[in-house]
Amino acid sequence: MVEGWLKRGRAALAIAAFLALITVIANLSRMPYVLFPELGALGWVICSNPRHPWARSPALLLLTPFLAAVQGLWITRHLAYGLPAVLLDVGLTLLVIAALRSPIVPALSAGLLPLALEIRTWAYPFSILIGIGALALFLVLRRHWSREPAPSLPAAETAATPPRSGLPPLRAWALPFGGFLVGALLLVEWIGSPLVLFPPLLVIAFEMIVHRQHCPWRGRYGGVLVAINGAALVGLALVKTLGVVPAAAFLAVLATLALLRLLRLPFPPALGLALLPFVIPQPPLTYPLFTLVGSLWLLLVVALQEALAGGGGGSAGSGGEAAAPSVGATGAGGAIGTA
Repeated sequence: MVEGWLKRGRAALAIAAFLALITVIANLSRMPYVLFPELGALGWVICSNPRHPWARSPALLLLTPFLAAVQGLWITRHLAYGLPAVLLDVGLTLLVIAALRSPIVPALSAGLLPLALEIRTWAYPFSILIGIGALALFLVLRRHWSREPAPSLPAAETAATPPRSGLPPLRAWALPFGGFLVGALLLVEWIGSPLVLFPPLLVIAFEMIVHRQHCPWRGRYGGVLVAINGAALVGLALVKTLGVVPAAAFLAVLATLALLRLLRLPFPPALGLALLPFVIPQPPLTYPLFTLVGSLWLLLVVALQEALAGGGGGSAGSGGEAAAPSVGATGAGGAIGTA
């Protein structure tokens, strides 16, 4: 137990230091999107769990978010934010994921970020390549230095591990995922901020709706709600008090991981919530309220999906804690390990 705690502690410090270094690069280069918010989740999973599908293909790790960022930027430069633009953006990113047979779901966030923040510079996709490229290089070096092959997954963990490539049949998830998107966009129009459909929410929704049989936080709806909004508060508070500086990024990562450990919740997408304020120009104080609205809508959709499917993943009303896989499961973010 002590050895496992030390390993997780070293991994937490390593990814926090990595994000601090990326913040230095973003500030010196004046390319803020080098600090791509999903670097937190990707880095944590890759650093902590070499067996995870995200950690097994440096080429897909590099290519999938880049292509998603390119098409997202193109859409932003030609269409105003709204239902057609967002549906086209998400649809094209899913086509990229399907065509590449890629497991890199955070590419959804790379595609939506330009629309949500009105990013129009062609530096954006190449900015993302810097941080993602560092992670891909780490994977290549780790593979080169390791003398032992990556261990196979125990049978008990296989059910909680996301598919290594491709998408499930469209008929199994298109209706609930599409309903979530349309409802979220109606909330965006009603409230007046695209941050209601904040980019990491797409990744969370994809895992909970599309990969629901493999989602490691399935049924942990109360914990997910606390983690999403707690991470949003942490990131906003640090940016408002310290600014976009390496120390703030370092603390945001450590505080979010501490929250996840306290909740005993394998939920790395929370890191994206903590880091998103670092790339929002003048992040509004209402940011946590927007994340609350978006996350509540997602959990309502997921609860309805589970109810219609026979309650296989727990229910929001009951908390569904018993239905969740063990905290050590290696799902889309199950690299956190047991608490």
